[in-house]
Amino acid sequence: MGQLFAGLVDDAALFPPARESLETALPAYRAAVDDAVIGRFLCPASRVAELRTQLLAEDLLDLVVIADTGVDGLPKALEDVASEPRVRLRGIEIALPEDADQARAATVTIASLPTEVTAFLEVRRAVGWHMVVDGIAAAREAGAQVGAKLRTGGVTADAFPSPEEVAEFVAACAERHVPFKCTAGLHHAVRHTDPETGFVHHGFVNILLAAAHGGSIEDLVMIDPVAVAAQVRALTEDERRTARRLFTAFGSCDIDSPRSDLADLDLL
Repeated sequence: MGQLFAGLVDDAALFPPARESLETALPAYRAAVDDAVIGRFLCPASRVAELRTQLLAEDLLDLVVIADTGVDGLPKALEDVASEPRVRLRGIEIALPEDADQARAATVTIASLPTEVTAFLEVRRAVGWHMVVDGIAAAREAGAQVGAKLRTGGVTADAFPSPEEVAEFVAACAERHVPFKCTAGLHHAVRHTDPETGFVHHGFVNILLAAAHGGSIEDLVMIDPVAVAAQVRALTEDERRTARRLFTAFGSCDIDSPRSDLADLDLL
């Protein structure tokens, strides 16, 4: 069962709402990285140089660079990563320009990215987003290592997509055989309402189940932890492989809660 969640949780402690310092985030990641659930360390391109100053001699970090500087700022960050033996570049994540034609921007962005590392393009919740996923699928058919990324939450209520929107995104990726990642809001395994903000958060296990079933909205709206755990245990081996081929990882600024949730659900 544990293999279903292997490397699923990427450490996004440097990002909102946590916004941890590198002095705090790196030691926490080092302490947790031997846990099979923990994946890669996420770092903004603008902070790669700072990251290098905080590395220990014995470090060997699996690193994902988040292109907060846009495509133009990536070459310098990637050059710094390439010259640093204490990190291994495991991916790039980039959001398309908000005011651009998204499908065209996706094509241009994919063409400008290095081909030797997997990149995930954030798919905005806007008219025509299916065309972005189509473009990613076409690029994959041509040999590009690229996937889609969905923002599943944030610091405002409108940053959270509805279950219908998430189901449609997962189904689109499943139909086109496009792997995807998620970011923001997925701190817990099961769909729930945050008592402080009143925001309804998606659960990462709900999304994993939806991926296993091709975008099932029934999986996404489940709020009973016992029922969710039972659904996970009922997955066939093929469904588990399908789930992880699609849903590769999610970034969480809190890496302790996902692990403790899975333990509480007896899914490890």
